[in-house]
Amino acid sequence: MYLVGFALILIVIVAVFIPVIGFNVLFLILGALIAWAIFMRNKSLKENINKVPEQALHVTNLGWGGVFELRGVGDDYKDMTLKVLAKHLYQQGDFSWYELECDNGTDEKVWVEVEDDDETTVSVVLEKLKLSDIQYGYGGRGPISPIQLDEIDDNESGSVSYKNRTYSYTDSDKATFYRFCDSTKAEPLYYWDFEDGNKSLSVEKWGDSEYQVFLCQKMRPSQITVLRNNEG
Repeated sequence: MYLVGFALILIVIVAVFIPVIGFNVLFLILGALIAWAIFMRNKSLKENINKVPEQALHVTNLGWGGVFELRGVGDDYKDMTLKVLAKHLYQQGDFSWYELECDNGTDEKVWVEVEDDDETTVSVVLEKLKLSDIQYGYGGRGPISPIQLDEIDDNESGSVSYKNRTYSYTDSDKATFYRFCDSTKAEPLYYWDFEDGNKSLSVEKWGDSEYQVFLCQKMRPSQITVLRNNEG
């Protein structure tokens, strides 16, 4: 119906404006209008497909008290049942993602990141590292320095290594962290992301000299089951 209505409008435009501006200009205008209509239609379809109902058992709906399972985590493929203790927000421009602070049932904290862009991406933190734990370049050329991180940022290219595995640069930028998703608790940071397959290394710089490094594993949808969205 959307395209039928648009086609009727185009017919009216052709009939009215051909005597005024001629065929060539009119066809250029019509081409642009058609491209715009197709783009808007695809965007609408995409938004509707990706939209998750608020009450659905889904990782994007997890909040305080929510319970979910992750299967096949880490090199030993362990299973986890996690309860959400807190939910935090990262914001970078128009893009945002959540950090879930979780309890694995043994009072051990587990951090899980949830991104909901073109598709939902879930990553679990396997290890928290220090900057000196990761090596600069392919295969490792000694511990990476803040200067080398800045060079990678400037070049938008580079790699780091950890435990004989090399991770390639994917992104770096400024971001803001909102603890408990509270807009009054804004904390600025800078981040670098590196990936290799389903594993990633994320470096965060807080303030002038505090660096935090996270080794993460990207989870497949089949490895995630949400049991309860929140305490309610």
